[in-house]
Amino acid sequence: MSVKLNMMKVVRDGVSLAYHEAGVGTGSPIVFVHGFGCNGSHFQLQQQHFAASTRTVAVDLRGHGASDAPLQNYGPTGFADDLRWLCDHLGLGRPIVVGHSMGGNIALKLAARAPDVVKAIVMIDTFVDGDASFVQGLRELSGSMQAIGGSLELFEKLAAMLFLPSDNQELKASILEQCARTPWHVLTSAFVEHLLRGTSVADLQQLTVPAAYIGADGLPTQIWRVEGINPGVSTGKTVGVGHFSPLLAPDQINAMLQTFVDRVNTSVNAA
Repeated sequence: MSVKLNMMKVVRDGVSLAYHEAGVGTGSPIVFVHGFGCNGSHFQLQQQHFAASTRTVAVDLRGHGASDAPLQNYGPTGFADDLRWLCDHLGLGRPIVVGHSMGGNIALKLAARAPDVVKAIVMIDTFVDGDASFVQGLRELSGSMQAIGGSLELFEKLAAMLFLPSDNQELKASILEQCARTPWHVLTSAFVEHLLRGTSVADLQQLTVPAAYIGADGLPTQIWRVEGINPGVSTGKTVGVGHFSPLLAPDQINAMLQTFVDRVNTSVNAA
């Protein structure tokens, strides 16, 4: 049965922040945080799954989707502060935070800075660490941003890394079209701040809340890197799809999320 996802907005310090809400229940609330250039609708299939048993909220990060995009810096710390404020404003009470790509960095930043705010986190295809050649490639891409010149052109360059040749082409076109709507000043700032200046390795090292990491084919952060940084993180991997696994392989993602969420809720209830 389809669950209606209601989009609402709240204002923080003059900036309108949009979010999509659905579901009620006794389980821990789940907050979904999308990735670089994306929006909350990219988690619609996970909201449909979990809204049957618990409250779910999928955010449109500042600068993305239907949220305002002021001229400012767009880094993980600022996004995490917005997320913390929103959780308090909506009375979510220590939710499980699920982040895709950059959204995982934001969930990690929030959990590292304020472990009392979240019950657990899940990172899906999140870049935490990579080899020197990959990081150098990111630096070169960042240096050529002015020549690239636009959101669509950027995502066309990133597409080869984000998608497998076998990924659904209609979904691929839709995802790229949505990402291309994200304002250029947001993308250029967020790219540098979360990929080149981010501190996710340190955040993962000091993480104390339960956490899971779900990798994908072609992801630059191999699962073994995550396990080496923090052996306490539960890990898994989707099969046969690229970076946008919540949309491309919802059954796989939902099954792994459900197992983790059930385990977190069971351990909390037992305690």
